[in-house]
Amino acid sequence: MFKDGFTNKLYMELKNYWLVWSIAFVVFLLFSLYIYENRSTFIVPREIEHTVMNQKKSEMTIGEITGDMEITQSFVAEQNQFMRIKIPFGTYNRQLQGNFGFELIDVESDEVIFTRDLPLNELQDGLDHNIDFPVIRNARGKEFEFTITGQGLDPGKTATIWRSSKDDYMQGKLIINGRDMQSDLRFKVMDVETKPLLSKQKFMMIGISILLFFLLSVVVLRIFKDKLHKAFLITAIPIGLAMVLIIPPFDQLDELEHYYRAFEVSEGKFINQQTEQGLGNFIPASLVETVYDVRYIHQSGYKYSIVKEAFQNKLNPEDRQFLRNYASSYPPLIYVPQALGMMLGRLIFDSPLMMMFLGRLINFVAYIAIVYAALKVVPVKKNLFYLFALLPMSIIHAASLSADGITNAMALLFVAYILKLAYGKVDKITKRHLIILIGIGLFVTLSKIVYIPMLLLFLLIPLKKFTNKKDYLKKFLIVFVGCLIPFIIWNLMNLSNMSVPDLRGNPGVSPKEQVMFVLLHPIFYIKTLFVTLFSLGPSQLVAMIGKVATNYQYPAPSIIIYTFLFMMLLFGLINDENDLKMQGRRMDRGILVFILLAVMLLIYTALYVGYNTVGNPIIYGIQGRYFVPIAILFFLSISNYQIINKNKDINLLIQTIIHCCMYALLFTYLVNING
Repeated sequence: MFKDGFTNKLYMELKNYWLVWSIAFVVFLLFSLYIYENRSTFIVPREIEHTVMNQKKSEMTIGEITGDMEITQSFVAEQNQFMRIKIPFGTYNRQLQGNFGFELIDVESDEVIFTRDLPLNELQDGLDHNIDFPVIRNARGKEFEFTITGQGLDPGKTATIWRSSKDDYMQGKLIINGRDMQSDLRFKVMDVETKPLLSKQKFMMIGISILLFFLLSVVVLRIFKDKLHKAFLITAIPIGLAMVLIIPPFDQLDELEHYYRAFEVSEGKFINQQTEQGLGNFIPASLVETVYDVRYIHQSGYKYSIVKEAFQNKLNPEDRQFLRNYASSYPPLIYVPQALGMMLGRLIFDSPLMMMFLGRLINFVAYIAIVYAALKVVPVKKNLFYLFALLPMSIIHAASLSADGITNAMALLFVAYILKLAYGKVDKITKRHLIILIGIGLFVTLSKIVYIPMLLLFLLIPLKKFTNKKDYLKKFLIVFVGCLIPFIIWNLMNLSNMSVPDLRGNPGVSPKEQVMFVLLHPIFYIKTLFVTLFSLGPSQLVAMIGKVATNYQYPAPSIIIYTFLFMMLLFGLINDENDLKMQGRRMDRGILVFILLAVMLLIYTALYVGYNTVGNPIIYGIQGRYFVPIAILFFLSISNYQIINKNKDINLLIQTIIHCCMYALLFTYLVNING
């Protein structure tokens, strides 16, 4: 009887949800094929580097290497063998021709071990250049030196090398043209072994485990098909945690700047200080050294051995160096989760790299908690909010140290709470509601000035939920002023920092002259806006969803991006019975569109003034991620209340499709990052 009952239940399940289980089964097979087809990424032997010696101090350069200039650096091997020296050259981003000479010598025997030419056209500005030679064995404790010569190169047609400002590396010395510089070049000495990332057995076990976990998670989704806030957790938590771990350190967009800013906040340094070196803060040199160890080393696959070694770096908070961090202009409030993670890493592990990973983790946990609350409170368009909660761009940023993760989550919660007050079971707007609105709105307005118009969403709340028009106006002003006063206070406190120009921008940028140009040529600027929108808008749209979200540009498959876009358009247009609460006032659609256009105009104008040269005919520098906090307003504004969906099982279908998309993104990243 039990067997018959189970068979009947299984039959009814497959009958009622045949499309869902068909999609899950087909995707499972596709994932299996994808893993098998990319097995070589993990089981074919590859080079794995191990650091033998590392001099990472680099506060200055030696100047251009020209003429018969001769640079000699000595070092002592700390391991038994090595076969590679890595040197980052500065090319000034020029296309160079010619060669440097390179020679490696065993100091004890005065034997020339290796010589070769280094073609300048193979050097990449600021990136390590590998100089390989036959394996040198029995090297531990022995002294070696390498020499680089200019070979007659002329000024302006050559490169340079970074060096330390003082002699921190006591086992070696830097000599330029016979002169002891009392410092050292920045370089690494490496041993290299060849082996696969995983054995075939481990690869099979891990692959099967991930596939089974995927199937199990689809089953769990079925249980929570009518509870989107819980279904969100089933998809977001494993994907986000995986992103926290698998994306190489500082490969996230602007994560380096956010790393330094989160550390400043964790120490209570909220504002840049005026010092002899300029405006900035003194941070532990070990942070900068750790960044140097692991940043920009993953172009040809994740360097696990190098990252593992970097975990051994100690914080050493007494040894500090000056840093001018451009992210210091952002308020400390949006760095609280990252700072908490870094404080935890500092107290327990004393490791700068562990601080980074714990900062990522706590930032992701905060994103999950805030978005969970948004999905739970929003009374309408839950499917649309579910889609935005799982945007690849949002999840990837939440799994980094970026402040955008908190900004995106808080913006979603702010819109959700406004919709609750406007269309939910709220009879009267009370002080409690105002306090919550101000608390959420603070995160939105403080993050970037361009999002301030989002406060006008308050106008969606009907007049009937207030005592009278006077009460309506008073409470609107309380929210508006309550969010703006902290914004004004912060910017007044931070005025000196904001007045220093961002030296990373284009050299021809002049905000003051650009503002004057816009005021004197309004028609030209309007034309510039439309040209930018039509020429760059489509690429910014797919970028907003998450086409590329990292420095190394691991691309998300187009099918994932366009599935999200299609779903957002679909569930923006169609409505369920709860969504019909939104059709009462025609002006609401106009409010949404006005706020959307106002924020877009501010974003475009801010980039035009602060990033582009005066009178530029197109606005460059706009990234799709800037539109994530406001994009949902567009999809809310296109609702067609004549299209009503009465099939509640569509929730499970959309959850399954998006769940499959996110796992496809994870598999793609795993292959691309390790490829």
